[in-house]
Amino acid sequence: MKKFTVILLIIAMCLASFTGCGKKDSVNVTSNENNDESNKEKSNEPVKLKLFLHSKDIQEESFTKDYIEEKTNTILEVTQVTTKELENKLNLILASGNRPDIMNFYTDAMEDKLVKGGALIPLNKYFDKYPELKAARTDREWEVMTHDDGNIYAIGISTANPLSIIGYRKDWLDKFGMDVPTTLDEYYEFAKAVALKDPDGNGKNDTYAFGGYSIVDRYMDHIFGAYGALPHYWMEKDGKLVNGSVLPEAKEALKFLKKMYDEKLIDPEFVTDDSKRWKTKVKAGTFGGGEMKIHLFDKNNHQNYYVPFKTKNPEGEFVFGPILKGGSDNPVGIRMASIKGWVRTGVSSETKDVDAALRLLTWTASEGNKFINYGLEGEHYKEENGKLIRTIDNNKSSELDINKYNIAKKILFNHSSNELFDAFKHNESIALANPADGILVSEATKYDADLRDFTNIEFISMIVGAIDIETGFDSFVDEWNKRGGEALTKALNEKYQSR
Repeated sequence: MKKFTVILLIIAMCLASFTGCGKKDSVNVTSNENNDESNKEKSNEPVKLKLFLHSKDIQEESFTKDYIEEKTNTILEVTQVTTKELENKLNLILASGNRPDIMNFYTDAMEDKLVKGGALIPLNKYFDKYPELKAARTDREWEVMTHDDGNIYAIGISTANPLSIIGYRKDWLDKFGMDVPTTLDEYYEFAKAVALKDPDGNGKNDTYAFGGYSIVDRYMDHIFGAYGALPHYWMEKDGKLVNGSVLPEAKEALKFLKKMYDEKLIDPEFVTDDSKRWKTKVKAGTFGGGEMKIHLFDKNNHQNYYVPFKTKNPEGEFVFGPILKGGSDNPVGIRMASIKGWVRTGVSSETKDVDAALRLLTWTASEGNKFINYGLEGEHYKEENGKLIRTIDNNKSSELDINKYNIAKKILFNHSSNELFDAFKHNESIALANPADGILVSEATKYDADLRDFTNIEFISMIVGAIDIETGFDSFVDEWNKRGGEALTKALNEKYQSR
């Protein structure tokens, strides 16, 4: 019986062993099938992307963010920084090793640094796979974005260019019995009337020809241009690139500006104002004529300039003016921004999912671009007679985070009035293209920011009388060259001539 029992136990163990093996095999097959299904599901899961963006009020959760994530199958983790801090913070983040998948930057110097450091992928290598990305910009825009190695590492915001214009208060011209100024002498007489004849009728001398905020390489181009020398802007002279800051004509422009400042024709607070305060004055109607925001011409209130201005100045109306003559034999118009676009977007070479990053970039640059600008048709805007009409106000738009994501965006003017397009057309006759646009040299990375700051401080000091222009300008030119201006000019010209 004992032997028989042992034999039965052995047989039972063997059967159990075979059955167990069979079950195990069955479980493995099922497990592999489940793994395949799991991998398939995983491949369809949203990809988390870290974004480093230029903005100041993107919300952690919003309608716009949810919609972008849904359309691009991503989860977006956004770090946002204001203009002033953008590139300093980007440097810190890159140094920490915690690189974002997609990053904003805005200077040639930063782009050059990122490319040489191998921090960005070449976008053009993926154009065949993402043809909509390539089609999102013109051949000329891509040409300017192309580096010496033949690659394109960033895509910039595309917009009308320039977004300023030489403009005048027509209601004040009519009040003074004046025509739109065409010469510096006529402009000077108009500026005196604006500052001294109380055109707004409030009994105070609180109106000026123009103002600005702590910089001279913008909002004073109508004066510098009349003398043929735009500060901190590359110009062609006798087939070579020269910087407008150091041309002798810039010295004469500074003398004219000092005269205007001394006679209180320029808002004296341009030295201390910031952009926000300056914009408040523009909307209040403080300034009568000079280089103006082009949005003042848009009766449909793009960028919220026209309506605030008209609310405070019901009779106010602007007209645009020509390049002013009388300062030089070769006057020029206002500067253009780089064709590259002010805010540029690149994809990190260390991103773990290049396809996800490019999928997002392609969607925002092409199919999703209208949504980025305006939201959804039927909910946030409608189309009538070929024009887009917004059905929500600025507050609601901001609440939804519409028009806040600067990812390869093309700024649209679909809802703007015909007057703005007339202003764009006028700018074609007065804007001066930058012949150095798209030329990257290491000397720019090294010297450009310091030269810009140095020029700005010196020119403001000359305008307000802290530095004597007659002797100070020549000293400024010498110092500008020593600080790297001479080396930068030489390097740019070498590449310019080779092109």
